[in-house]
Amino acid sequence: MKKFFVVFCVAVAFSVYAQTQTLTVIRAVVGADLTITTSIPSIKTIDPGLTGATLGDVTISSNIAGAWRIVFSSSNSGAMIRVGGTERFPYRLNFGDTTGHNLAQNLTINKANTQVATTTSVSISYQTAASLSLPAGTYEDTLTISLSPQ
Repeated sequence: MKKFFVVFCVAVAFSVYAQTQTLTVIRAVVGADLTITTSIPSIKTIDPGLTGATLGDVTISSNIAGAWRIVFSSSNSGAMIRVGGTERFPYRLNFGDTTGHNLAQNLTINKANTQVATTTSVSISYQTAASLSLPAGTYEDTLTISLSPQ
């Protein structure tokens, strides 16, 4: 009986102490999110008798830990062009701390950190059509706002 008890105790000891630890890797994969939403309509008619207009707001968020950028570009280098003509109605872009930017060159804003959803107004400033002696007609330009990782 004593031999059986000793053998039983040794067998139980080996089974209890044979494995002393276990490892588990806990992993979460968070996808990149670089998002822009806007209240700017696809066609925004401005008053050519005024000297400025608010186009609307953009909301931008990013969880990208590295560098990313916001780029504003104009199809006509910062001017509305008369449909069927060549006359230019120039304007300047205002976005956040940037005011009076001439879109003959793209406006590029480099970011280096994540950004919670931040809403910023987009507006333009311009001279009146009368002060520029512009002929009657419809003037148009396409403003593009894009986000991209660097």
